[in-house]
Amino acid sequence: MEKNQILQDACGQLNSVVAGCTRQATAEAVFTVSQTSDRTVLSSDKYALNYGVFVQAWAPQKDINTLISQLKSQPSKTMLFADFVNPVMAEKLRQRSIPFADCAGNVFIRHDGLNCYVKGRKPSRLRNRRVRGRAFNPAGLKLIFAIFNQPQFLNLSYRDISNKVNIALGSVGPVINDLYASGYILDDGERQLVNKKRLFERWVDGYLEKLRPKQIMACYRCDNDSWWQKANPVDFQGVWGGEVIVAKATPFMVPETISLYFSSLAKQQDFASYYGLQADDDGDICIYKKFWAPSFAGDDNDDGISPMIVYADIVDSINPGSWDVAKTFYGDYVASLLQDNKT
Repeated sequence: MEKNQILQDACGQLNSVVAGCTRQATAEAVFTVSQTSDRTVLSSDKYALNYGVFVQAWAPQKDINTLISQLKSQPSKTMLFADFVNPVMAEKLRQRSIPFADCAGNVFIRHDGLNCYVKGRKPSRLRNRRVRGRAFNPAGLKLIFAIFNQPQFLNLSYRDISNKVNIALGSVGPVINDLYASGYILDDGERQLVNKKRLFERWVDGYLEKLRPKQIMACYRCDNDSWWQKANPVDFQGVWGGEVIVAKATPFMVPETISLYFSSLAKQQDFASYYGLQADDDGDICIYKKFWAPSFAGDDNDDGISPMIVYADIVDSINPGSWDVAKTFYGDYVASLLQDNKT
């Protein structure tokens, strides 16, 4: 759920709960949220209240002590607006006198005679029906790949994410919600990936099982086993996959399977024709369509391809010795992508 939606829903729940607590005749909106150039403010003329607002999407995924410290460090009295606050978190926040409201109707506020505390309400049935696993369908796998390589994408609007990653706008929200629910996104003012090592392992499995097979363009064989040593896919706007990249850098290693990635069907056909590759559905040379945009994967690498793809290609190799190579490659190239900025 995006922050603007949390602001709207949580403020609505706050008004409703306070109306019930104070036995108002009508559920008029006595609290309003407004935004200035540098802060979000919750105000109420009726209760002479003016609080800053700290928005935390999917609050259970955030360490409670870190969250409390952030709220306490704000320059003025601050209220937490969250997607959902579970009962344990609600009680800890109340004990520390931190006001909060979530989108399910859990609320704590104490201010000049106003004293409302509600906990234990569950998210709506619609939110409970969140489909787990959406992060690991093809659209989700593309999004995870993009934000591993360009973490700043995660803090763009859903529409901008959709445009940059080239997935449907309607897919972005469910994927991000699933990543929140699974503990892979933390939001302490800006979204960031956490538990990256585990997420990467799941991404590799999902990529090989669900995404890469959908990108297949053609398979070939070649009578010349060493053809790849002098071939240059860059001349045809293509790139080598992981097996050849590692083989070129590893003495005496010969790839048993070869993968390449092209953006254009015509270019890959020209490449195959130029190097005498013969079409064969069971061939060990497989060409895939690039699913990534140059703006977020590979442009800064000499081989023109993300280490994530190289690693997955090695893991998928039929050569058992490739597993040891994959582990080495993981340590040398992939590990830097997997460091959590914060814990």
